[in-house]
Amino acid sequence: MAVHTLESLAQKYNSEVVVPPIWQPPRFERADWMWIKSIAQSGPDQDDRIQNVKVGSGEAARRLTCMHRTQPRRNFAVFYRRLAFDMVLVIGIGSHNASNKQYTVQWADGCKNRISLAAKKETGPFYLVNPIGGLFAFETLDALLNQECLSLPMRIQ
Repeated sequence: MAVHTLESLAQKYNSEVVVPPIWQPPRFERADWMWIKSIAQSGPDQDDRIQNVKVGSGEAARRLTCMHRTQPRRNFAVFYRRLAFDMVLVIGIGSHNASNKQYTVQWADGCKNRISLAAKKETGPFYLVNPIGGLFAFETLDALLNQECLSLPMRIQ
């Protein structure tokens, strides 16, 4: 099983934006790529956390908790988890529909669906906790990643 450190992520992916295999090599337009990098560089103070967003329907519905931002004037949205002060892990990209609460998103596992930020699902498993697999040998800035993917014996104090 892979154990990620800040150094291994920077070497294998990028020092600011970790892009899961589905988008490798990164195929974003330059303006979108630079904007995602600026999100990472700006640190967590401007992160917009969304919690328990309902993904799917019926008994198979799951919840999503992550950070989300929409690029002004381009309608390009990114859903991410913050790994470090200046590093993010992209888990979804998309655009909003009729309102800025309704999004069509392509997720890092390859599926594409519509979500409403207003629709919540308090129970059910989390969706896309860590789309690059493995564990982290450091405490990230995302509580869910720490809970699910932290390698405690290798934890850096």
